[in-house]
Amino acid sequence: MVIEARGLTKSFQGSKGKIQVLNGLDVSVDRGEVLSIIGASGVGKSTLLQILGSLDEPDAGTLKIQGQSVDSLGPRELNRLRNRVIGFVFQFHFLLPEFTAIENVMMPGLIGGRSWKGSQEHAEQLLVRVGLTERLYHKPNELSGGEQQRVAVARALANDPEVVLADEPTGNLDDESSEGLHDLMRGLAQEEEKTFVVVTHKKDFARHANRVVILENGLLHSLEE
Repeated sequence: MVIEARGLTKSFQGSKGKIQVLNGLDVSVDRGEVLSIIGASGVGKSTLLQILGSLDEPDAGTLKIQGQSVDSLGPRELNRLRNRVIGFVFQFHFLLPEFTAIENVMMPGLIGGRSWKGSQEHAEQLLVRVGLTERLYHKPNELSGGEQQRVAVARALANDPEVVLADEPTGNLDDESSEGLHDLMRGLAQEEEKTFVVVTHKKDFARHANRVVILENGLLHSLEE
């Protein structure tokens, strides 16, 4: 089990009082699984993803990543665990516009202490893996939306994380590009045992996922329910 959360609660103070977003939520994710979390806009899907990635803290509840309780870690240990285990893909790719695709994918490795040559070789392998062999030295404005998101996926994989958390990764893509990105994530899960937790409002992603859950009233329910 890569991620295990129990009893997560989270609320925010709104103009008309407290807004309860998570209400004692439980979720677990296994290695190599593709989990899709769907739900209406504003129900707290992104908040949940940020908590699962240890970017935000719940008001109550527990979170374990690779069996390690997040509560027991100091800031430096938590950063080390997050950088080693988790990769992030967002709706907006956040690529650095002045750098090429390969340079963008090299960044996490360079920051993590990998050599320039090692980072370059690894980034090239990842970009080939995501189908961008002919786009290594193109800058973001020379890539389509789907290609930019593939670069973002490759960047998320740069430090070989156990799990990739994706927040509406196809939200700005057309149907064909969305289909390609879904196939890519499913392939990485099957072939390399990468774990994907994908937050989306698109129910068509269900057929690419091992499991689909719906976030409603602060709790997760199976698609069948």
